[in-house]
Amino acid sequence: MNIMKILSKYRLLLCGALIVASYLTSCKSNLPENLDALGGDVNYSQSIFEPVLGRKTEYQNPVVTGNTSTLPLTFKILNPRTVDGQPATELTDKFAVKVWKANYTGEEKSIEEIENKRAVEYRPMLDIQEKSGNIFFWDSGNSGFVKTQPDSGYIFDVEISNSGGRRYARNLKLKPMKERPFEPSIYDPVTGLATNASTYPYMMINLVGEKTSNPIFFNEVRVYFHKDLTNQNPGNSLTFSMLDSLNQPIDVQKFDKTDFENLVHGFNPTFHDGKVTYEVAYPIPLVNLRTRFTNFSGTSALSTFVFDRRGLSGLIERNLLTLAYEIYEEGHWEIQVRFIGETPKFEDEQ
Repeated sequence: MNIMKILSKYRLLLCGALIVASYLTSCKSNLPENLDALGGDVNYSQSIFEPVLGRKTEYQNPVVTGNTSTLPLTFKILNPRTVDGQPATELTDKFAVKVWKANYTGEEKSIEEIENKRAVEYRPMLDIQEKSGNIFFWDSGNSGFVKTQPDSGYIFDVEISNSGGRRYARNLKLKPMKERPFEPSIYDPVTGLATNASTYPYMMINLVGEKTSNPIFFNEVRVYFHKDLTNQNPGNSLTFSMLDSLNQPIDVQKFDKTDFENLVHGFNPTFHDGKVTYEVAYPIPLVNLRTRFTNFSGTSALSTFVFDRRGLSGLIERNLLTLAYEIYEEGHWEIQVRFIGETPKFEDEQ
């Protein structure tokens, strides 16, 4: 009898152990494995974004990931809104923009070759790179429907997540500035009003006046940017022209040592009325990349006009005038150089 009781208790204990083991196995199989870590130190190092309308702007590496989060993370923009809490649909509606599908090198030989590397896609004006968290502001807006400074602008949040959970970068501020279609700009970035009529050359070497042979200084030269809104021809162009001290045209070909084939990354130069015109693709420069058409950092185009003349020393002197500029709007543009003091001297000294 005692033996039977002992066996019965043993069976009950064995069944109980099996039930517990089965339960624990079932629970374990329902638990997620290899959860990523998402630390509290991941956040945005920048909380205010002030892009210029009409330009594609990328804020690179704005996320501080810290040492406690498992990469990669996923980023998503949430709830873009005005400062008074109204939905900012102008930031979430999608517009046509040009996106690079192949690398621009600066060695492209035609407009077609450039455009074959770009495609039109529809993107929201305020965008984010899903795996890096880089903030994009696309060049599809204007101050006709986008709030710009001095308005307080917009607020948005960013969701940061991985399999370990999610956290939020809240109340990031977007305060766009009004359009400045070219640089150097004559427009105030907040009011959008012109503060000057013109800018200045980037560099001048050895230019002297034809009457006095005195050096020509920067404050005696003006550079004007003009977009021809009456030109309905297809495509885009850029024209260079010059005027003397009497507002009479100076033939750009007087700068006869100029490398007109590489003056700008443009094509099919044509000379007319003392000017030279190129077929181009905008913006100029097309990307932030150093090429033979740009400055060292690749942020501005450089165009240099050159001629030689014999100076007072009897030696041949190289004369240069260089323009540094950026143009962001498509269309038919002209950059005009005006010598308001003296006209440059092209003839040799006697």
